[in-house]
Amino acid sequence: MDKIKIFKTLILIIVCMFVFLAAVLLAGCLASDLPILTETPESTGNAVQNTISVTGEGNVKVVPDEGFIDVAVMVEKTSTQEAVDENSRIAKQVTDAIEKIDASNLKLQTVSYDLSPLYDYSQENQPPKIYAYRATTIIEARTTDLNKIGQIISTATEAGATSISSIGFDLTELTKISAKNDALAKAARDAENKADAIAGAMGLKIEKVLFISEGSTSYPGPVLASASEKKGADMVMSPVVFPQEMEISSSVSVTYYFSK
Repeated sequence: MDKIKIFKTLILIIVCMFVFLAAVLLAGCLASDLPILTETPESTGNAVQNTISVTGEGNVKVVPDEGFIDVAVMVEKTSTQEAVDENSRIAKQVTDAIEKIDASNLKLQTVSYDLSPLYDYSQENQPPKIYAYRATTIIEARTTDLNKIGQIISTATEAGATSISSIGFDLTELTKISAKNDALAKAARDAENKADAIAGAMGLKIEKVLFISEGSTSYPGPVLASASEKKGADMVMSPVVFPQEMEISSSVSVTYYFSK
């Protein structure tokens, strides 16, 4: 009798399992026929669709506020030691003289040094012979006192400099930062004007800025002025040197949201 009850119970459990599985399968089939609700670009992408993207550009011209002069000291002697010693003596003489000038933010540094043999090629069918050695030192003087550029040149020459290899002008870091900010402000205004012009032509209204990103900023390299290779008394008179303006350019990319 107990075996019969157990058998009936197992049959009932199996039947219930089949009914449950059938219900699950039926629900799945019905669900596949129901519509799937998703967000469409029309419902979520208006802010992206109703946009105007423009690039603004801004340029600022700035007068350089730093000048630099490369002063050369060249000596030729029959031995390397003589050339080195004499060159060092004159180079120190030149730097000492320049340092006495009351110029704002005056900085001196040696940017180049060279010691080379000089050869005699006059003997035919003979290898060239060394007849002397040339020692050359180039000293760079930098200052924000542009009115003292001419004085630095004449002072260096009087102290023994053999030539001025280059004269140039540059921007200090503070001036670069200030000029960049001004250029970026102009670029932002330029972007706004462009967006307004486009929107106005199409009967649209600019509502707000969605995205804005800073583009590149270009700085010109140092501006070189003409340098003199004259020596001695020809260079004693202080030259008048005028710096040229330098242009800094910046850009921004802006995306605006518009309404109709």
